[in-house]
Amino acid sequence: MTARRLLRVLVRNWPLRLGSIALAILLYFGLVISQNARTWTGPVQIDAANQPPGTFLLASLGNVTSVQYIAPLDVAAQVTSASFVATADLGAAGGQPAGTPVTVPVRVVARDQRIQVVSWEPATVVARLDPVISQQVPVQVDRGAVPSGLTAGQPIVNPATVTVTGASSLVSQVSSVVARVAIDASGANVDTNVDLVAVDARGQIVSPVTIEPATAHVTISVGERQVNRTLPIVPDVNGNLATGYAIRDVTVTPLTTTVSGSGSGIAALTGVPTAPIDVAGRSTDLTTTVSLQPPKGITVVGPAKVQVRVRVTVETGSRSFGAGVTLSGARSDRVYHLSVPDVLVTLGGSSAALDAVDPATLAASVDVSGLSDGTFTLPARILTPAGTTLVAISPSSVQVTVTSPAPSPSPTPSPSPGL
Repeated sequence: MTARRLLRVLVRNWPLRLGSIALAILLYFGLVISQNARTWTGPVQIDAANQPPGTFLLASLGNVTSVQYIAPLDVAAQVTSASFVATADLGAAGGQPAGTPVTVPVRVVARDQRIQVVSWEPATVVARLDPVISQQVPVQVDRGAVPSGLTAGQPIVNPATVTVTGASSLVSQVSSVVARVAIDASGANVDTNVDLVAVDARGQIVSPVTIEPATAHVTISVGERQVNRTLPIVPDVNGNLATGYAIRDVTVTPLTTTVSGSGSGIAALTGVPTAPIDVAGRSTDLTTTVSLQPPKGITVVGPAKVQVRVRVTVETGSRSFGAGVTLSGARSDRVYHLSVPDVLVTLGGSSAALDAVDPATLAASVDVSGLSDGTFTLPARILTPAGTTLVAISPSSVQVTVTSPAPSPSPTPSPSPGL
């Protein structure tokens, strides 16, 4: 065979022959690699790369679950998840309303140049990018349950609205931003800064979103619950009556009134006082209309004035005096002997009348008219001073012994001068 003919044979179908040679080389190297490649099955987190500005990644990209690589034995023995970097190129994904899923490629490289990455799983992942939007949302205060016995006023919150920023699919769910506070059983007012939370119409937290500002100042006035109670009216009578007079009784119309106030304040009351009623120097009855004066924090429900009647009476009492015993109806021809020289007289009457009694003028008398000789028990009597009455005489009876005087002796006759 000539050289020209041999050349023609070699050149004939050269593309097919060249391709066969290349395929054989690839199969050879593939066989070599497959026999020397190692597999790392630890998770490698997939990070986002080239994320378009103004978009929000709604969910994690997940992990690479296995990596095939070639490395020297000493390097392979030290391979960990940190030896690889996995990224997903989001550059072509763009922001899709409501985060429509988009499949993007995954790339894995080794941090150590001595490690050659051959392949990995998964080769692609699904990414959900959502445009970032902002909107103004009102702030609402959730004060929770008010402890028993307390009342809470309307909350004041500053600022009243805030800006919520995040993925459009999340921000569109936000119906309000909530400031949650708790009212203490001590009744202390609420005056504090509170962290804000974005919630949907059902009250469920919407996250992740950014709230600006992140806190709000909440003020709530807290007080004791107002209760009503019916209590007696207590007249406040002041001053001293005229000498010798006393208050007989005090009546008020109506007898009771209804008041309103805090539970603890109402519980401490036993009655509702009136304004002061001055009776200084009085000796007659008084009827007047006065205002009610409940303690601070207590209000009267209904009429604020009542009628008070003060009845005045003469002040009475009793007082004891010593009084000598005198005889009435005594005869000159009789001798009288008394068992006691004086008695104790108790008089009753007004203070003025008793004060006017002069003890020196008091005397008890025993009537001995018509008595013959003998011993008699006779009642003692007294004439009471004006304005007084006799309460008692002690002793009430006196023994009187009546005797006739001894006869005078006859005179001795004088001797006659002539004798």
